[in-house]
Amino acid sequence: MSKLWISLLTTVLLLGGCFNTNEKTEEEKEQEGTTPVQDYVGQGFSFVDGDKSAERVKKQEEEIKQEAINYMKTTYKTDVKVNNVVPARNAAVVMVECEEPIQFHTSVIVSLVLNKDDVGSARSDEGEVEKAIVGGLYAKAYKEEFEHLDAFAEKIAKEYDLLGMREEAIDKTASVGYAEKYYFIAIAASYYPNVYNAYIENPAIPVDELRSLFLKDDPSNEKMEIAMEFYSKENKLPKQKVADDLAEEIRQETGLPKGNYVVTLYKNLIVNRVGLPDGENVDVEEIIK
Repeated sequence: MSKLWISLLTTVLLLGGCFNTNEKTEEEKEQEGTTPVQDYVGQGFSFVDGDKSAERVKKQEEEIKQEAINYMKTTYKTDVKVNNVVPARNAAVVMVECEEPIQFHTSVIVSLVLNKDDVGSARSDEGEVEKAIVGGLYAKAYKEEFEHLDAFAEKIAKEYDLLGMREEAIDKTASVGYAEKYYFIAIAASYYPNVYNAYIENPAIPVDELRSLFLKDDPSNEKMEIAMEFYSKENKLPKQKVADDLAEEIRQETGLPKGNYVVTLYKNLIVNRVGLPDGENVDVEEIIK
C-alpha cells in the first residue's frame, strides 16, 4: 500500500473517530455507510464528536465561514471560498478552495468557545495550507503540462474502464491541496522554501520566476509527488497488471509535469465519513518523469 495513502488515511481516521453502535441515528448510519465513487458527493463526511457541536455550528455557520476566510487572507494573503462546514469536537472544520491566483483545496479549523455562544480563533494543521499553496503554484508554473495530464488521465481512465473522484466530493471533503478528478499533488512545503516565501511576498509572482524557483528548490523534481488514483466500476479490486500497465503508459507519455508518480487502484466504494476508499489497493510507486 502506498505510504502516502497510509499517512492520509491515518490522519482522516484520527479526525473521524468511531461511533457508538447503539441506537444509531439516520445520520450516523449514513456516516458509517459506503457509496459508489460515481455517486459520492460528500454525504456522511464527518469528524469525531461532530454531533455534539452540530447545533452550534449550524447556528453560527456564517461567523465560522468568515473566520476561516479572514484567516486565509490574513495569514496567507489568499482569498478562498467555503465549500463545506463540518462540525467537529468543540470546533468546525471548514473546507475551503482557492481559485485565483492559484488553485487548491485545504481546510481551516475554527474553534468554538466553551460555555459561551462565541466563535473562537481559526488555525490550520501544521504544513497543510503551505503544501496546498506550493502544489497550486506548481500547477500554475506548468499549466500546459497539467492540462496535458488532465487529458491523458481521462484517456487512460476510459481505456481501462476506470473512474475518478467527482468534483463535488473533492470540494466537500478534500484538503490535500491541488486536486483533480484522477490525481493530486503530494508534497511537503518545507522542500520548497524559496517558492513558498516568494508567494507570501508576492501572490502575483510571475510564472517564469516560479519555474526558476522550483528548479532551485528541487533541481531533479524528485520531491514532487503526483498521486494518480483510479477506481473500479465494480466493487472488485483491479488486478496488479492493470496498475502495471497504467504505470507503463505514464512512463511512455511525453509532455507530463515532472515529478515522482504513484499509481493506485481501488475498488468502487467510498467510506462516507472519511471520504476515502477502505484502503485495499494495488499500486505502482516510483515512476519518475
